[in-house]
Amino acid sequence: MRWIGITLFCFSVCLLSVEPSYAKKKEQAISPKMVLVLAAPKKDEAYYANVYQDIIDYQIAYSKAIIEQDLDNVVILVDQKAHNLMAQHLPDKHLLLQPMEDIWIRDFSSVMPSSPLQFRYASAAQAGSQRDADYVQKQFRKMAKRAKVSYKKKRYILDGGNFVSNNKDKIIVTDRFLEDNNRDKGRGLRVLRKLFKTSQIAIIPNDDPEGLAHVDGMVMFTDENTLFVNQYDEPFRTHVMAELQRAFDDITIIECPVQWDKEIWDPAFSSACGVYVNAVVTNQAIYLPQFDLPIDQEVLDLVRNNTTKTVIPIPSKNVCFMGGSARCLVWQQSGKNAEKLLNIAAKN
Repeated sequence: MRWIGITLFCFSVCLLSVEPSYAKKKEQAISPKMVLVLAAPKKDEAYYANVYQDIIDYQIAYSKAIIEQDLDNVVILVDQKAHNLMAQHLPDKHLLLQPMEDIWIRDFSSVMPSSPLQFRYASAAQAGSQRDADYVQKQFRKMAKRAKVSYKKKRYILDGGNFVSNNKDKIIVTDRFLEDNNRDKGRGLRVLRKLFKTSQIAIIPNDDPEGLAHVDGMVMFTDENTLFVNQYDEPFRTHVMAELQRAFDDITIIECPVQWDKEIWDPAFSSACGVYVNAVVTNQAIYLPQFDLPIDQEVLDLVRNNTTKTVIPIPSKNVCFMGGSARCLVWQQSGKNAEKLLNIAAKN
């Protein structure tokens, strides 16, 4: 199902996790590794039929990169067909027989890896059908219940792709949050401040008013106080920067080259090819999409020169044209939830 959606730049800038440092009674610190969860397409999903093998190959290569670097863990949610294909390339402990109704798991899962909250999945990601969006999210909740993964539910509409945070005290969404929840900016800020217990909230103008309007195709936190932002033309650039500067007084902003792709695979979703901020950021690593473009190396060097984390290139040209890449396809979890997901996959 994908009239069952995708995400423009898709709910994947990046959720940086700052892990809690408290110890358990036996003084066992929580692992700095996160679990990155992908969802393989279902065998009978007509929407992905022509790109099915491309998605499978991408998720295999992505998972191999995670496993080889050993800075994080990975689990792929699969049906039997995907399991049979992936088991030829990946250890079985990384494959969990629990298929999802869509591959863009960032959007319908939860935000904030270390203290997860789940919001209602927006209809725009399912071609305007709230019924379909609710059904997709319902299947995710079944998996979470089976794995005993815990998170708090909130009634507001907010895709994971429209939420970027340093996982501590700074949060960014686009003005689509206001539209989806029928709030003006003042009321929207009050809602978000109450939900996340922080005053450092930015609601920036979106760059995709006819599509998903997600923020994770616009910005990414690489650490607590470093924010990468697409290089925009004026006057849009000034509007974005003004809101970021209003919300945050202690961040370093780095403008990131972007090469917009005008090719259209599905009229409901813009391409994410050439958008590098749609990366997955964890405690120890940044999984940065690459597109076989001339500026790939420039962006890779820029990110590496501005972080102490390991930057891992993820070739993404085989999926980005659908509207998302490295971040949009991944749900991140840490702490006890991460352990539970690893355990159930290993026992599956």
